[in-house]
Amino acid sequence: MSGLPRRAAAFPTALAYPATMRAPGPWRVGIQAGHWRVEELPDEQHRLRDSTGARYGPFREADLNLEVAGRVADLLRSSGAVVDLLPARIPPGYRADAFVSLHADGAYRAGARGWKAATPWRASAAARELREALAGTFPRFTGLPEDRYGTTFYMRGYYAFSPHRYEHAIDPRTPAVILEMGFVTVGQDREVLFGNPQAAALGIAAGILRFLSGHDPYDRGRMAVTLYPMMRVAAQGAELLSHPGRDALRLEELPEGTLVRPLHRENGWFEVMAWGSYRRFGWLSEAALEPLAGAEHPGGLVHGQVRFSPSAWPSAPPRIILEA
Repeated sequence: MSGLPRRAAAFPTALAYPATMRAPGPWRVGIQAGHWRVEELPDEQHRLRDSTGARYGPFREADLNLEVAGRVADLLRSSGAVVDLLPARIPPGYRADAFVSLHADGAYRAGARGWKAATPWRASAAARELREALAGTFPRFTGLPEDRYGTTFYMRGYYAFSPHRYEHAIDPRTPAVILEMGFVTVGQDREVLFGNPQAAALGIAAGILRFLSGHDPYDRGRMAVTLYPMMRVAAQGAELLSHPGRDALRLEELPEGTLVRPLHRENGWFEVMAWGSYRRFGWLSEAALEPLAGAEHPGGLVHGQVRFSPSAWPSAPPRIILEA
């Protein structure tokens, strides 16, 4: 029986790591209930201990996160996976075949609705596949729309994704996604999430299982993160867009010469972070960028002992060399 409050009876029911192998056995999945036992965060994350989540009257995000996370864990265990139901405090170097942090949002802006999901800033191919799998199943079970332009820098830089900053964070080999399931402060979302948390749990579990069905834990290349050299805007009026494609939302115009840090390359577009403010991120056309002379990541090391060759770019993608 769900312990969630109900509004009405009418609710519907450079960070390299050793090249170690994954131990044989069932899939291992970490499901984090956002804000659960937040007071237990370690001293290195003490500033987050007051982050108790969104709230609307008796409806608390932390309660919803735990309710849905527990249901997801039960569904995955019934499918044979080993599941860790994790609180706000992450075990140091936590490693799994998938990690999903569950949250719900709060906002009073007009038109705010729906779910959104994000990978870490520098995401492996496996992490991006996990996000796409969840994006394909969560709305099917909940009927909630995507908050397509709502992803924030806080989501991408989530503390659990940051082993370069904190000891209590996931291992960079772990494919990870943070999912904001909807808005606690919006009645339509609230009716779905609090009225039928099982629908949300089914959508999340289905996405994770879809990802795991095609996941090869021994393919180190899929868990690697490519680091690109620093670049600069080489064209007047370069448009920073919300998504790769001319039909995306225009975020701002970056002046010629603006330094950017590329995060991911896709079909003639780069996802970038504008230099000087990690709050400015989006997509730029590859044609609007040029590499800085001699710019490369110090040492060229990335997650999974992967190196890239700057000499092979931009005429070709960075050359990936898997080391023994």
